[in-house]
Amino acid sequence: MAERVHKNSAYLNGKSTTGTTTRVKDTSPTSGMCPICIRDCPIMCEISLSGFRGREALYPEPVQFGYSTAGALKDFGLDWSHFNIQAGLFEALGIEENSDVALFPNVSTETQVAGIPIKIPILNGAFGSTDVARLNWDGLAIGTALSGAIVVVGENVCGMDPEAQITNGKVTHSKELKRRVEAFRKFWDGKYGEVAVQTNVEDQRLGVDVYAISKLEVNVIERKWGQGAKAIGGEVRVRDLDRAIMLKKRGYVVIPDPEDATVQKAFKEGVFKSFERHSRVGIPKEKNMIEDIEWLRKQGAKHITLKTGAYRPSAVAYTMKIASEAKIGAVYFDGAGGGTGMSPVPMMDEMSIPTVY
Repeated sequence: MAERVHKNSAYLNGKSTTGTTTRVKDTSPTSGMCPICIRDCPIMCEISLSGFRGREALYPEPVQFGYSTAGALKDFGLDWSHFNIQAGLFEALGIEENSDVALFPNVSTETQVAGIPIKIPILNGAFGSTDVARLNWDGLAIGTALSGAIVVVGENVCGMDPEAQITNGKVTHSKELKRRVEAFRKFWDGKYGEVAVQTNVEDQRLGVDVYAISKLEVNVIERKWGQGAKAIGGEVRVRDLDRAIMLKKRGYVVIPDPEDATVQKAFKEGVFKSFERHSRVGIPKEKNMIEDIEWLRKQGAKHITLKTGAYRPSAVAYTMKIASEAKIGAVYFDGAGGGTGMSPVPMMDEMSIPTVY
């Protein structure tokens, strides 16, 4: 569709993330609707999609899940293009103040995050159980290792691994998590950067942290607070009935119920193409969190970080307070603007404080 005449709320009624558009380009800046909404309109806008097939308006185009990333369309009036780097004149940082030495190839960008030395100030991740993360992991892990930075294995990797071995409710082997850790370590110099393993509610129940520390010798565990994606439970698409049943038995929320005979019949007849697997939202408590961090250290975690959502300022302040008391190495906040497709489109556009605001 041609460029919109008005910005403001014009994005509300036509989004490439859901495959919708509008009949005309000069849409209402208040609602995003065409100024004249006609009865026999041949175009599928966001309003008509929500009315006829509402579930399709929730997530980025389901057919692209696992082979794409997704981002928000909302314009907050401020973005990265409004920032410029201001050069200094009277000092040199990262190198000796000597004109014969201060050449850009010689400059050091080394720093530390959570006590981990890194060559460049970049943290890569987290890349969890989505297919787009799994399929692109080798390039991400190897590139990060060679760069001396940190890469994070995201949530649910063990739980989604069809070859994972689970004994008495705990993970004892995961081919996929092992593969991801080893892909990084193969090119790691042993000093700069690290591979971290992130854990959410389901991961903690499955004992992923203990498995990663004890069996894979992972040094960094990242806890996840109050979100799977964008302050809610993360969603992935499951296109196989047997796998959907497996995930439900492993403790995940799967919608619709793959063990329901009526649902199974509808899936086999092509009424719907995929199941939704949701992870739970963790609800942190101060005492429990501090005790959990102490427990992790006793299990052998050398570095502990925290990932949380883009919540209101009071929640951010509370998070920082507890993180400080627990002596967590670093806290990461989700910018809410996009990711691997686990987030509902309305959440990406309308939820919480954006990264730049």
